[in-house]
Amino acid sequence: MKNVILYVRVSTDEQASKGYSLRDQEQKLVNYCKEKGLNILEIYREDYSAKTFKRPVFNKLLDFCKKNKKDVHQLIFIKWDRFSRNTSESYQMIEIFERLSIQVNAIEQPLDLTVPEQGLMLAVYLSIPQVENHRRSLNIISGMRRAFKEGRYVGSAPRGYDNGRDASKKPILIPNNEAKFIQEAFELIASGLYNQAEVLKKLRSKGFVIGKTSFSNLIKNPIYYGGVFIKAYKDEEEVIVEGIHEPIITKSLFLKAQGFLINRRKKHHVIHKKINESYPLKGFLLCPECNAPLTASTSKGRSKYYSYYHCISPCKGRYQLEDVNLWIGDYLKSITLNAANKKLLEEMIVEAIKIEKDKKMLGPKHYERVAQIEVKMQRLQDLYIDGEMDKKEYEIVKKRYQNIYDELKELEIEAIDDKEVIELYKKGLNKVENIENQYIKYEIEGKRQLLGSIFPKKLRFDNKKVRTADINPFFLKIASVNEASRGKKKGTNLKKLDLSRSVNAEGFEPSTACLEGRCSIQLSYASNCRGGRIRTCGLLLPKQAR
Repeated sequence: MKNVILYVRVSTDEQASKGYSLRDQEQKLVNYCKEKGLNILEIYREDYSAKTFKRPVFNKLLDFCKKNKKDVHQLIFIKWDRFSRNTSESYQMIEIFERLSIQVNAIEQPLDLTVPEQGLMLAVYLSIPQVENHRRSLNIISGMRRAFKEGRYVGSAPRGYDNGRDASKKPILIPNNEAKFIQEAFELIASGLYNQAEVLKKLRSKGFVIGKTSFSNLIKNPIYYGGVFIKAYKDEEEVIVEGIHEPIITKSLFLKAQGFLINRRKKHHVIHKKINESYPLKGFLLCPECNAPLTASTSKGRSKYYSYYHCISPCKGRYQLEDVNLWIGDYLKSITLNAANKKLLEEMIVEAIKIEKDKKMLGPKHYERVAQIEVKMQRLQDLYIDGEMDKKEYEIVKKRYQNIYDELKELEIEAIDDKEVIELYKKGLNKVENIENQYIKYEIEGKRQLLGSIFPKKLRFDNKKVRTADINPFFLKIASVNEASRGKKKGTNLKKLDLSRSVNAEGFEPSTACLEGRCSIQLSYASNCRGGRIRTCGLLLPKQAR
């Protein structure tokens, strides 16, 4: 009597849960063995795709056959598509069983593989399932792309959404309780104050569990402003279409966040070596002789070690570490904002914000306009419900009114929160007060971040002094104010008029570019700002100082 192993397989969760397919296959195989007088050693049941042989149960079956090859004579199943739906892998697996002297066959598609002509039939049986898979795959791709082009996202819902159904029972994305975290993520990145890692840390502290890679992909996904990304396929290029799901953020917020992400990638798209704490200025200094970046090193003299910032051969530029530190310290003292001038600047900022807030105050006409649009939208809905307007016409008109309404409401959102803005300005000015001591106090990374905010480009020396040509204009203005203060007679104070006049040339002036329209106070160096909610000094503060 020959010993056989039975293998039954289904490929869908529905079949597995109902059980009828597995039971049906097994019963047919058991009856076949009774009729043929075959002894059943083992029955292996599996719920897994047949695209490959990387199946848990099948691997157990194969291990059993290898360990008991002398006792196993046949492996049988219902049809060849139960064995595999991959032609090339099927031949390889059949060869493995042949080396074990185990016959492989399907009771409803029996073949004698010792006959060459039967091998052609095997090719047909094996290729048909693979062709069916390929056709099914193409149909799925076609259907999904058609749904995407209609703005309907299909597939597993991204973070912040759940899969739902609309009135016509078609799939649609529905925001869930994670949407608030995603909205906050975009707002923080668009502020320009936080990098991606800092935003992720903040959200995790609030309970949003997500990996670094997933978060990086999330903040680049247009799905959150209502866009549906369609990949390139054959002759069709990739495109983003307008989705029908509810967006979590606005498109303008998304684009602003992407702008900061791109700028940070450009700036940090280098692998930084660990910086020696003895040389915080390394990478910032340019040689006055040849304009090449200065490096740093320490050499041994007769009795002690000497450290230098120096150029490379053949240039002879060479500066003692102590001298360079002294020159930098003198400059930082010159741009330190003293308490009296800081107070005057704060008063000027408060006045300027009040003026701009008054300019942006929304009058009665604005709210009348909002009310009119709301009434029109209500009437439009009534006409559609009463059947006096078809769906297509209703959607067109509704979209037009909705756009007008959204624009009007955005004006209300953009109204200045003067207390918050003033507080942000004060924090920025606090960081400029006593700046030379802050520099001494910071660790190496803090020093370099502080220097980077002061010197947008590389740092140069001229006659043993820091050149001011490429320095953040805000700090130049502080230096000029401090110089004016020193020019006053002892015991006198700068009046607000004096300070205002000294800053006015490039300083505070109305501009709609500052703070995303929330406050139009802007300093002369705005083009150097890193953007976001604090555009008061452009100072990139070290993490520990924020």
